[in-house]
Amino acid sequence: MPKKILVVDNETRSRHNIAYFLREQNYEVDEADDGGRALELLEKESFDLLICDLIMPRLSASDVIDRMKALFMSTRIILITGHPDLVAQQGLGYLPCFTKPFNLYDLLQKVRELIGR
Repeated sequence: MPKKILVVDNETRSRHNIAYFLREQNYEVDEADDGGRALELLEKESFDLLICDLIMPRLSASDVIDRMKALFMSTRIILITGHPDLVAQQGLGYLPCFTKPFNLYDLLQKVRELIGR
């Protein structure tokens, strides 16, 4: 059974590119365009990994992560952002983070490290 990943990014092209690439690597991938939709999916389904943009409308990655912690979710997390300086400011420096634009094969290596193939 393939590992399940949720990709969250309000930038449509970025989200679709990541999702398509990971599907080609035999992962099951769902997509959300903001933090609110991401929480809806996370509360309904189980995911092995969340790949989440840091800054989004409605709810940011830190809001989503806070809610995940409150619900005791064990989903692994990778952040993606165009604003790497904000990661530490938001107290999320302990999470793996990729600065846009990034190499999808570098992301894949981290995905495999966190959840396997």
